[in-house]
Amino acid sequence: MPDFECACCGLCCKRDPYYAVSLLDIETISAGLGMSPVEFFNRYCAVVDTPGGFRYPVILAPEGCPFLKDKLCGIHNIKPIGCRVFPESSLLPVTILKKSVRAIQSCAILSLPDSDEPLKTDHELMAKRDLSFEHTKAYFEEREDFDEPSWAVAKDNLIKVLSDVARNYRPWS
Repeated sequence: MPDFECACCGLCCKRDPYYAVSLLDIETISAGLGMSPVEFFNRYCAVVDTPGGFRYPVILAPEGCPFLKDKLCGIHNIKPIGCRVFPESSLLPVTILKKSVRAIQSCAILSLPDSDEPLKTDHELMAKRDLSFEHTKAYFEEREDFDEPSWAVAKDNLIKVLSDVARNYRPWS
């Protein structure tokens, strides 16, 4: 499986009108910015119904991610889990992935040799992302908007689930 090393062109952080955040991302990013979760959410986020039929909290990015600074992630160490696993999370063969980013001519994916295999992926992190988004989706399907007390309970439940999974994790041989 090919390894990917980002060239830090910043264009993937400008391509979408929003970027999903999980229940844990809300806590991590708000703490890293020195804000309460509700302050962070009210300033940077909204709940959207995606074209795929999911209801998620997102960082609004009508002109690119608000944390993109000089083509680099200004919150790199605390960035959302969806950003941490991108583009490896596509699980597409490199040849197809290259076609999906060809409009971003500065993307390092384009310099990779064609391959029918996907990029090398951290499957444990991908599983954590999937569980995080599953719990986040369930939380926001029951609510119209962010509510800090109920969010704290849901976030703590997610932490417990992730902890139980990590404790029982057995990597593939």
